[in-house]
Amino acid sequence: MRAKQRKLQLPEKLRWNHNEWYRRWLLRQLPSRAESALDVGCGLGDLARSISDSSRAGNVTAIDASERMIERAGATSDRIKWIHGDVLTHDLGRFDVVTAEASLHHLPLREGLTRLAELTEPGGTLIVIGLYMMSTNADRAMELVTLPANAIVGVAKALNGTGGKPHDTEMPVVMTAPTLPEIREAAAEITPGARIRRHVFWRYSLVWRAPEVH
Repeated sequence: MRAKQRKLQLPEKLRWNHNEWYRRWLLRQLPSRAESALDVGCGLGDLARSISDSSRAGNVTAIDASERMIERAGATSDRIKWIHGDVLTHDLGRFDVVTAEASLHHLPLREGLTRLAELTEPGGTLIVIGLYMMSTNADRAMELVTLPANAIVGVAKALNGTGGKPHDTEMPVVMTAPTLPEIREAAAEITPGARIRRHVFWRYSLVWRAPEVH
């Protein structure tokens, strides 16, 4: 039986957004210029707006299953195509860049990763920042670094006034996630050659370049 995901409890003032921590890293993985980009599970649209503002993609589309999230995101920018829909079934086409920031664990792993790969244009780039559940000794060793680092960053953000709630209260929260071995196994079959790395703050990254069609 899979161990239950542990939820780190911190004082409210020490809580902060772990996804934002990796956003600059994610943006650096984008190609210098792409015709189109899709952000999956966009929430309030922070990443989609960052991609649009970076001028790294000519056309940016963002999709989320929450109608309320799309309504709120749509009010912030008219340069992005906002879609309320299920990414697994919505007719979207293909994109030069596909991003998923803390959204893949809301989908069945293999079905979700397969769909993200299908949405990636041949020669395009898929970039995932996701949550994983601890299951190995290496994961537990990483937590020895993560826990104090998380507190230090939380304290620093509290002192300079950039801390606070890590997520909007209307955003869905899922307290389960696949393990890294499960992610690596699925990626080997669905996105062969993908670069997968374990990161601090309970995150992993997956970067995959879709094969060119000859």
